[in-house]
Amino acid sequence: MKAAVVKGKGRIGVEEVPAPQVRPGTLLLKTTYCSICGSDLEYLSGAFNRFMEPLTAGYELRPGAILGHEYSAKVAAIGEGVAGWSAGDRVAMGSARRTCGQCYYCRHGLYHLCLGPIASPRAVPRDVNPYGSADGAMAEYFVRPATALQKIPDTVSDEEAAMVEPLSNGVASVENARLKPGDSVAVIGAGKIGLGAMLCAKAAGSAPVIVIDVRQSRLDIALEMGADAVFNANEVDVVAEVAKMTEAGPDAVLVCVREGEVLDQAADMVRRGGIVVVTGVVAPSKVNPFLWLMKDLRFASHLGGSCITAMRLIAQGKVDIGPVISATMPLTSVQKAFDTMYNGENIAVLLEP
Repeated sequence: MKAAVVKGKGRIGVEEVPAPQVRPGTLLLKTTYCSICGSDLEYLSGAFNRFMEPLTAGYELRPGAILGHEYSAKVAAIGEGVAGWSAGDRVAMGSARRTCGQCYYCRHGLYHLCLGPIASPRAVPRDVNPYGSADGAMAEYFVRPATALQKIPDTVSDEEAAMVEPLSNGVASVENARLKPGDSVAVIGAGKIGLGAMLCAKAAGSAPVIVIDVRQSRLDIALEMGADAVFNANEVDVVAEVAKMTEAGPDAVLVCVREGEVLDQAADMVRRGGIVVVTGVVAPSKVNPFLWLMKDLRFASHLGGSCITAMRLIAQGKVDIGPVISATMPLTSVQKAFDTMYNGENIAVLLEP
């Protein structure tokens, strides 16, 4: 089968590789679309390993790896012991959780990246490193545990379903902010994650929802998608402008960019007693905790969110994620797709095998 294979730093290309085999408890899936995640970009550039240090040295670049975890697909074969599925069923990610059932976190039902009962909490073994897997969705076929999948409702397109996993981060961002109807929100970042967080905040009844970025083209899209106001951080004092709209600052600031220096900006922007939610991977940076103390701030972060809720929001018409998709390309154009993501030309690219 054809698959997009990591060649080296910043390089990825299509090769013929052996097709994966269905295993007990799994489904063999035929990829319909696979979206490029920001973590895929960071992994290929080498930045992800730097972000993860010193927690793990397991995310270093591995030539031969097949990426891809934001997907829609169809069931091609059913593994032994799997019930409730039929060939041809449309599927998307349902849960990214692993569980050993024995470690402290699994026994207490706490969301985490399960490392098993004897693994160090500061190390991610290679066998649970998603970037070491040959089962990425940037290929014609891949394998996933049946328990990690959900069926795509008839009201959701394959393109929309491929955006369920990134939208789940917006769901988690809003949940962690504990937003109530009428709460004011500022979203820093108008990329795929930031726009999803904006949609989820709107669906939760937040008002106003303000979006901040440095690319005017993305801010224009945010307005078209329902943002109440947008500000270009290269053109205005965003802290002052947001304060004018919210009087004391927003109730919550959702950080949806990789640049760590915006953490202090977010703390400066949010109202006293407000909350800053870190969504996704933020680069290591220096911050001023004294500002947090003087403003009595809360900080929260999350490792993914509910793909089930994200799918439900799309299926019920509560969010329209379609405008976030800026291009669809054949898998053979994978290097071009990555390059247009790196340079900011595209927000979300769907690869089609």
